[in-house]
Amino acid sequence: LLRQEDSYKAVVSTQSTGNSVNSITKSTDGLEFLDIEEDIDDELQSLDLASIKSRSKHPVRSKAKLEDLSMADAISLREMVFGNATGVSFNPEWEQQSFTFNDTYLLEFGLVQHKGGPCGILAAVQSLIIKNLMENYRGNLSPSNAERQQVLRKVLASMLWQAANYVGGKKVVCVCSDSGRSKFQSSLLYRNDGITEKVQYSRCLTLAETESCVQEFLPQFQSPMGKGCILFLYSIILSRGVNTIKADFDEPGSALMANHGYCSQELVNLCVMGYAAQNVFNNTIDLDGKILKGIREPRDIGLLTLYEHYKAFEVGSYLKQASAGIWVICSESHYSVLFGKKSGASAHEITDLYYYDSLGNQESLYKLTVYPDSGIVSNDDDPPLELCIRTFWRNAKVDWNGSEPLL
Repeated sequence: LLRQEDSYKAVVSTQSTGNSVNSITKSTDGLEFLDIEEDIDDELQSLDLASIKSRSKHPVRSKAKLEDLSMADAISLREMVFGNATGVSFNPEWEQQSFTFNDTYLLEFGLVQHKGGPCGILAAVQSLIIKNLMENYRGNLSPSNAERQQVLRKVLASMLWQAANYVGGKKVVCVCSDSGRSKFQSSLLYRNDGITEKVQYSRCLTLAETESCVQEFLPQFQSPMGKGCILFLYSIILSRGVNTIKADFDEPGSALMANHGYCSQELVNLCVMGYAAQNVFNNTIDLDGKILKGIREPRDIGLLTLYEHYKAFEVGSYLKQASAGIWVICSESHYSVLFGKKSGASAHEITDLYYYDSLGNQESLYKLTVYPDSGIVSNDDDPPLELCIRTFWRNAKVDWNGSEPLL
């Protein structure tokens, strides 16, 4: 529920002899950007081969054991997403969205969204990509193609593994792919949508198996203008289990897709937390004998939302005090990502934050400096991102550091 510009200083050291090594260090107030091509082998290795392969319209020939989706499972999936299996299905915004990366200089870490709709899934994945780069790549937000493929593989696999249900005492992850052919036809209980009836999946019993399977199907998850987001959505539902997700809900008959093809909060929570809680407060609340389920434990990835400014609900400390210093932002039905340069978050410290919106067509990262307890009173006309920020950094002044505030 959240939204350019930072003045970056690039120190470029170039040696041009034969196949020269270009070493570029990009720095911005504590965030370090590294882009190193060491030799011809590394350059070949860093080619985006997955994206090249993904342009093929032919389904992946899998080494994994694949199972076809049954009609009963297809009905359950459609009912879980949309509430029924005979009416509405995915709109073009979903059908043409995969996990493709930004090639803009200094934004190579970022995913690109084409149109509104799947932003909740993309923001959840993006937040974990940033976390992985901060922890394992020294905060390098300009990873090579090879590096970002590796990070994406690990992130998608870890999200599925976190959500996975136990079957016979063991976790079972289902990784979905497109077989390219329909396995059954429409009936009274199911109307073909051209997508679900083509799904096949592979079962994985360990995180390593899950990573390997995601790697194998990565060309489909990243196919330009393809169905990568849908395949991941179906993967996480099957991994969690339809009945388990229903048990996560407070209200029977709830669905993961909100109006107009937007991601529900339940779906975002499923992706970030691994369970489809319908609320964002801490733990549970007893409301006249009805138990409402919230967030079970402190989280590394948090959430800030414009809905709290409007007093629609309050986000609990488990999400506000995100230990990784990364927040999914929900603003006016759109999800994006806000993050700091260090882990941990204090509501009373001056903080530099960076903002990335996969739908924003940004030319660079927005850098915002937050001065909490500055006596600023929020006004509904303030930039929505500032209103989200002030739900945690109370009465904060927000400096956009020369960028035009996003309205």
